[in-house]
Amino acid sequence: MSDPEFPWPYTVRRSSRARNVRLSVSVDGLTVVVPPKFNVSRGLAPILESRRDWVEKAMEKVSERVLQMEKTKGLPLTVDLAAIDEKWWVTMAPLVGQRLVAKDGTLMLTSDFRESEALVALRRWLLLKGRIHLPPLLRSAAKRHSFQVADVSVKEQKSRWGSCSSRGNINLNSRLLFLPPHLVRHVLLHELCHLKEMNHSKRFHSLLESLDPDAQLHAQELKRAWSMVPGWVFQAG
Repeated sequence: MSDPEFPWPYTVRRSSRARNVRLSVSVDGLTVVVPPKFNVSRGLAPILESRRDWVEKAMEKVSERVLQMEKTKGLPLTVDLAAIDEKWWVTMAPLVGQRLVAKDGTLMLTSDFRESEALVALRRWLLLKGRIHLPPLLRSAAKRHSFQVADVSVKEQKSRWGSCSSRGNINLNSRLLFLPPHLVRHVLLHELCHLKEMNHSKRFHSLLESLDPDAQLHAQELKRAWSMVPGWVFQAG
């Protein structure tokens, strides 16, 4: 959508979980989440105008992130997974019967790959690593703090580190592997707290801070954490 009085296009999404209008900015643009019965035509314009300065600053940060992604596009020399303290060197060599071999800290890609094919293979490997390492971390945290998780899935997501459904299912972003352990732990605890509080109310934040005393500091760090994810992860194959 667009508004002649508002300088940025935006997408409106209705959510049954939303109590108030919520704005978020990602590389895909501005998204406005509204409650189911919210009157968009009458009530949205004054809210957008009141948040104009915030949107402008958020857009500037996203632009910086896009520039950082552009700098790190192309086949990487190394893959640094801070969350699990692993560093992998990337090389290409003739392989017989295999397209990617991960062994002894080296990711070996078949030399007959085009760059786009090699990047697809790396992203698939990253997703597999996420599915191996992230669910056990979440379930360990859940057990430690007495949360009941129905199911855990790991996906590639562009703008969210994780999400929690009303059925108790938690989705995690494979790109969490690039973040330091304390930020990964913060994301895990954040999603676990949604099992008891499906919103961002005072009760939610109180619960989160009881588990992560530095939650506010970590939340601020997390806003800049996308700069830790290299651009090749998002590059179209």
